[in-house]
Amino acid sequence: MTKASIPRFSGRLHQKLGLGTWQLGGPNIVQGKAMGWGEISEDESLAILTEALKSGIQFIDTADSYGKGLSEKIVGKALLAATYSQDIIVCTKFGNVYLADGSTGQDFSSTHIHASVKASLQRLQREHIDVLLMHSPPDNFDWENYDRAPLEDLISQGLIRQYGVSSKSVYGAKRVMDAGFGSVIEVIYNALDRRVDEILVQHPNGLQYDIIGRVPLGSGFLSDRLLTENPHFGEGDYRSHMADRDKNWMLEHARKLAFLADLKGGLSANALRFTLQNPHISVVIPGARSVVQVQSNVMAANLPLLSDEQIHRIEQSVPSVPDWWKPSN
Repeated sequence: MTKASIPRFSGRLHQKLGLGTWQLGGPNIVQGKAMGWGEISEDESLAILTEALKSGIQFIDTADSYGKGLSEKIVGKALLAATYSQDIIVCTKFGNVYLADGSTGQDFSSTHIHASVKASLQRLQREHIDVLLMHSPPDNFDWENYDRAPLEDLISQGLIRQYGVSSKSVYGAKRVMDAGFGSVIEVIYNALDRRVDEILVQHPNGLQYDIIGRVPLGSGFLSDRLLTENPHFGEGDYRSHMADRDKNWMLEHARKLAFLADLKGGLSANALRFTLQNPHISVVIPGARSVVQVQSNVMAANLPLLSDEQIHRIEQSVPSVPDWWKPSN
């Protein structure tokens, strides 16, 4: 399968910087648990998107489930106001659904694909979706028997340009590659979790895929502030529901990278720079909850390259993820 949209960002590194918009969906309470990043006003959301577009960011990542469509609506409104929105690549996702009893489920059926694409196009106020991803299917998803014809049909109709999977884990992403499904994979990659390098980069089908690096700042744990403070997450923040052992591991190992805080830009900027530097990552999508954070991300994308010695020190400081993040078999 030939690549369509994303590869044009693989040249100058600052062009690999995109924007994730999960945070623009607000708290998004599901079954009593926060599945977002807390309250944010529409004015602030639009200001974030406007600053991103003004700064030259050309890749926007969203999903139909972020705020039950709110993130897509705000992205659509911002793009409509931008005079150059035709140059922006929009990636959205489908498959997570809200049921009548307030619970959630997943639906990747042909019927739902077409309905969700139609609804996303309306919210985004666009004629096509550049990248459509299945949103976090189970890692053991049955790719052998999944019918990809509806997605190919959407490409034929000009409604989408590429499709792929936003994977729960790198192990699920490997199964996508094993099956040769689609041409885009979105997966976690940051200085604390570099399993993409170990598991996906050398895959026989690897050249077929563009990889979108998500969570480049380790869910906010790669923060200069947390080098000296303990984290406190509000009730509307999904991180308040993270297991203590995960939070403790993230904090402990982020602090092992404190030497990055001594470099120009600080820890967060250089952690983001680390992800942007990876030649196997096509686009990196940090979120931003303020205009200042957008500006910080853009600044990070224009920092000097980390040296081989500095990258080696990152790898030595955090050699692997915890065992409980790995498959048991």
